[in-house]
Amino acid sequence: MPSQSPKVSVVVPIYGVEKYLRQCVESILAQTLKDIEVILVDDGSKDACPQMVDEFAKKDTRVVPVHQPNGGYGKAVNHGIALAKGEYIGIIESDDWIEPDMYEKLYHAAKTHNADVVKCRFYVYNSFKRGNKQNKIYEGEHQDLSQAPEGVFSVTEWPKIIAFHASIWAALYEARFIKQQKLSETKSASYQDFPFMIETMCRAKRIAVVQDPLVHYRMEEGQNSSTIRRDERLLMMARQCMAGAEVLQRYGLMETLKEEFYFHCLKANWGFYHLIEWRHKRQYWDLLRSLFAPLAEDKKFHYRLFRKKEKNFVQALLKNRFWNKENLVPLCSSYFCISILYGY
Repeated sequence: MPSQSPKVSVVVPIYGVEKYLRQCVESILAQTLKDIEVILVDDGSKDACPQMVDEFAKKDTRVVPVHQPNGGYGKAVNHGIALAKGEYIGIIESDDWIEPDMYEKLYHAAKTHNADVVKCRFYVYNSFKRGNKQNKIYEGEHQDLSQAPEGVFSVTEWPKIIAFHASIWAALYEARFIKQQKLSETKSASYQDFPFMIETMCRAKRIAVVQDPLVHYRMEEGQNSSTIRRDERLLMMARQCMAGAEVLQRYGLMETLKEEFYFHCLKANWGFYHLIEWRHKRQYWDLLRSLFAPLAEDKKFHYRLFRKKEKNFVQALLKNRFWNKENLVPLCSSYFCISILYGY
């Protein structure tokens, strides 16, 4: 029987992932930390996922099956968090899978440090790669959690946490802390995890990091939306970064965190800008101009984390020197640049 107040609740938002769902859920149920509940939120999926959710619930009493009309990722996650009874709450994407000791390690760190949030590292899995390149630890430039302080810290004590991949699924949250926060519930919106991560880090007084990579983040050809999109939906990344900027302003932390924040914004948008269909590129350009506009008169912004090409791109934005077909030279020539540059 499941505990009335489990140590960890795991929320899994589900839509259209019948090919991967079994691997995901089985990896959660196989956790060495047994005192968990697994909240499977079927967001109106039209494939076999609803039946699979009920099947898991029949086989394991720790599974809480939830079926709701399609409302989008944010609504599914928020619903799961609201239902969670655990002392701590985790979120796992339904096409990813996790290491057997993930929640044992995160829970131990959370209790040891009385943390609001515990982050861990993760693997990027690419089935279209071969050999040791198929499942690699994510180590983006200036985005390496191995540099994090030992023990606990706040975002002002180690601002580079803002530069790191949002990866809200590679984390564990104290329940009372995270229940005070919600993801955007705008249907069909994308990349809601960016402003959610910013707010989480701004609110958290005690952040801890487990150095082990514990999640396998799937970048599947034809499955992960970021690898197949070319249309105007990619514009949502710029808009979500703007929402993140509003969060920093609201908490009075923009000046303290601006180097890391704008570096993250550049990394999050760089690949998408290069890949978006040409007919949407000018609109994307204008959104990015608005996003980076505060830097135009900021003499104290030093581009500390930026490579030369990245700095040149931002400065071209600020001067409105549109990167057209002649001077736009991508860092990589295929959709895989998303996983190289950022991993969304």
